[in-house]
Amino acid sequence: MICSGRGGGLADRALPGDDGAMTDDRSDGPSRRQIAKAAKRTAGDRSADLARTLMQMPESTLERLELDEELHAVIARARAVKAMVARRRAERTLAGDLRRHSLSDLRKRLANVQATGVADPELFHLAERWRARLIEEGSVAAVEFPGGTEEPMPRLIAQAKREQTTGKPPGASRALFRHVIAVLKARPAAAVASDVAPDDDDDDDGDDGED
Repeated sequence: MICSGRGGGLADRALPGDDGAMTDDRSDGPSRRQIAKAAKRTAGDRSADLARTLMQMPESTLERLELDEELHAVIARARAVKAMVARRRAERTLAGDLRRHSLSDLRKRLANVQATGVADPELFHLAERWRARLIEEGSVAAVEFPGGTEEPMPRLIAQAKREQTTGKPPGASRALFRHVIAVLKARPAAAVASDVAPDDDDDDDGDDGED
């Protein structure tokens, strides 16, 4: 006599590979928990890289980042630690502190300083617009720029124009940009902001310019 046995027959048990077996959403790809852990690990790697860069950079470069007081104080506190073992611990602490701030903004500021020596994105873009105008319009734009008709501006503009025509590497264009940046940084913020006004505002501001 055949006995079905206790607990039911084989048909009652889920077999490996059986389509009717218990399914696990994780088999279709990473779970939400895994995705969150990966994102956290990536953010940790980015903040660790930034912390290492900030710990090693010269003081003069750090000052050019023009950070807000709170973030600057956090970085300065970590950099003040000199003992090797304690400094590594301070760097890890700094990496954690950085995640409470905008990492993208900090990376952008670092990239701008490394490329041009200026951190402020608005000032950077203003200088880019002025450089484009000076190269395109030459002396017409130069008369509107502070010191635009005085050396070295005419020479820098001529070199950048020639460089653009011949397709040479952008050395002259970068030199012009650095000069524009230096002039803009030396001017009051209000005056800098009004140097390249949208065309639509020309009529509104015309009376002030004619007095």
